[in-house]
Amino acid sequence: MRIIKPGTSPGFFWEKIMKEIKLIACDMDGTLLDSNKSIPQENIEAVRKLKEAGIYFVIATGRHDSMIKPYLDDLHIEMPVISCNGALVREPFHDKMFSSTPISKEQMLTMAEICRQHGADYHIYAHETIFGEQKKNKMLYYYERNKTLPEREQVKLHISENYTDFIMGTEEEFYKILVVTDVPEILKKVDDEIYKQTGIKSSQSDFNLFDIMQKGITKARALKELSEKLGITQEETAAIGDQTNDLDMIKWAGTGVAMANAIPAVKEAAQLVTEKSNGEGGVAEAIKKLLN
Repeated sequence: MRIIKPGTSPGFFWEKIMKEIKLIACDMDGTLLDSNKSIPQENIEAVRKLKEAGIYFVIATGRHDSMIKPYLDDLHIEMPVISCNGALVREPFHDKMFSSTPISKEQMLTMAEICRQHGADYHIYAHETIFGEQKKNKMLYYYERNKTLPEREQVKLHISENYTDFIMGTEEEFYKILVVTDVPEILKKVDDEIYKQTGIKSSQSDFNLFDIMQKGITKARALKELSEKLGITQEETAAIGDQTNDLDMIKWAGTGVAMANAIPAVKEAAQLVTEKSNGEGGVAEAIKKLLN
């Protein structure tokens, strides 16, 4: 790590950085957030300094971007968000679109039916709405959380056992289906059947769930497209992550950073590995390393 020389002002230090890294893409769960799904204060402070230096801090997540609005307010940023693992890129508070790659109604109907046949819980991520059959798991979490949030930070939910009416009746586009089950065998069966019928492979984001987006969708692809639109080169980007769905982004970025708690494959692909985990302010450490 580079050490700031005595007598060197912080302003000089941050000004020097701007010529090196211009955009940092950061995963959320297991990276920016601690185990309580909160942002450690060290991370908030580090992002604040990035903002002051004019460096983009872009969240890249498997979540729907409406789910992270409270975190954007915590960070005091209104930036583009790479959500649904890259299927949707927009500034969520103002619905300013940068890119999107939807799943067709026919594909979504097929995937929802396969999940139901195998007894797997699933959630459909549409342009503004999250659909679920029952008020449980993540649907229950966001239902209860909405009660505590101002309207601008709430997640629009649609809970119904009739997925056909929702899929065929809405004008919203679909970006992802999240499949949830604690039984690994069911996950594999659902994954295999969806691939067999649609040709779309899943991306595992945790031990008990996986995400399905349109073919070719990755965080890396979204980061590349966003960087080009912002006039930022590949070498001027960095990416921080911990899981399988971060791997392509870590490999593509000019500098890839793995968290201390990252899986071995991510650590192997990264140029830097933090000493601190996500619960210890590892992102703040990563930012300092990137700027050294």
